[in-house]
Amino acid sequence: MITQAFKNLVENPKFTLTGEGVYENVTWTDSRPKPSKAEIDAEITRLQAVYDSQEYARNRKAKYDLLNQ
Repeated sequence: MITQAFKNLVENPKFTLTGEGVYENVTWTDSRPKPSKAEIDAEITRLQAVYDSQEYARNRKAKYDLLNQ
């Protein structure tokens, strides 16, 4: 999810991620400033909230797909 957070905050960011998706494991190679840890954490929280809010739709689609078989 950290990759998506960087992509949402910086258009076409240039970075590499080593290991697990932790802020400290990001090597920033972009000429623009790297988003702060607080900005990344806030974006990850927002992305998780959006994902969580769609749980009902994901579950409903899975059950609906079973009816079409």
